[in-house]
Formats: sequence, C-alpha cells, structure tokens
Amino acid sequence: MAMTLTELQDVVKKGGLKFFVDPERPKLMFGAAGLNGSYQCIISLEVDGQFLQIRSLNFLACPADHPHLLTILKIIGEINFQKRLVKIGWDPSDGEIMVYADLWLMDNKLTQQQWDRMLENYLPAVDFAYRRLKQTLDTGQDPGEEKPEDVIDRLLGGSSLPPALRDLVGKLKKKLAGETGAGEEEDITSL
Repeated sequence: MAMTLTELQDVVKKGGLKFFVDPERPKLMFGAAGLNGSYQCIISLEVDGQFLQIRSLNFLACPADHPHLLTILKIIGEINFQKRLVKIGWDPSDGEIMVYADLWLMDNKLTQQQWDRMLENYLPAVDFAYRRLKQTLDTGQDPGEEKPEDVIDRLLGGSSLPPALRDLVGKLKKKLAGETGAGEEEDITSL
C-alpha cells in the first residue's frame, strides 16, 4: 500500500482543512465556499492507496435532453484544455457534472507540498467553473472566463471583506493595472 487513510488525514489536517471521515471507505468529505457558491467534495484513496482523487459532489446537472447541452459540453472541453490538473466530467447516464483532480501515487506518499498545490488549483477551478456553467445552464449564453480585474472589482464592491483583506485586494488591483507606487509591496500576485 502506497498511502494509508491515516497518513492522508495527517497531510490534509496539516493543510488546515476540516473534514469528515467515511466510516466504511477510505474517503474524506469536506465543504468549501467560494465567490460563486458552496461546494461539497470527497477525497478518496483507491487502488490500495496508490491513487488519490478529489471530486465534487452535487456540483451541477445537465441532462442529455437539456437545450443548452452542446454549449455546456463546449465549455467543459475548453476548460479541460486549459487546466493541467483539474478536469470537469459529464455523465451522460444522469447528466451529472463533476469536477475532479487525480493523482497516481503508486509506491509513494502524498507530500504536504503536493496536497497544498492540488487544493490551491482545485478549489478556484471549481468556483470559477461553477459560475460559468451555471449561468450557461440557466440562460444558454456562455459568459466566458471571468477576467482577474473583474473578480477584484466584484470583491471590492462587496462589503463583507475584512479591512486587511480589502487592502490586499486593492494593492493587487493596482499591481494588475500597473499603478503600484513607491513603498508599496510589489510582490503580490494572488490572495
């Protein structure tokens, strides 16, 4: 066995994620909230601990007879082409749309750095894909990928950000616009 469920729990805990343990299978369940929704996900350890997957639960559904199916499948294909780790799948039998990330561990253990990077890639991909796919399901019109400056404007427009985070978002906006002034941190690339 490459990795045990106990070892996986240790790595996930050190990353700061709170989760539930499935009492019957080697799976962990967690929830996350983003800018566009709240999500439930499962982390599963399969093939005797050689394979790891993060997968969404109840993400979206688009039945085979949905009028916007072709547009949805085009978006899924485009996102899958752009992303390296995170993929979106569509199950034609029930219309389920899921987001997942796979990692073959084989005879190795998952490192903390690998886990942290997986989660850093997975959660934003889930959140931004949700906005785009949900709007397309509802309207038939693909809003396209959201630009970073639009996300920042949306964050700054809301009143729920703590002051320290609002300041960081403001600095990031200035940096993206090329407006950083003397004495301001210029190494901000993400939050």
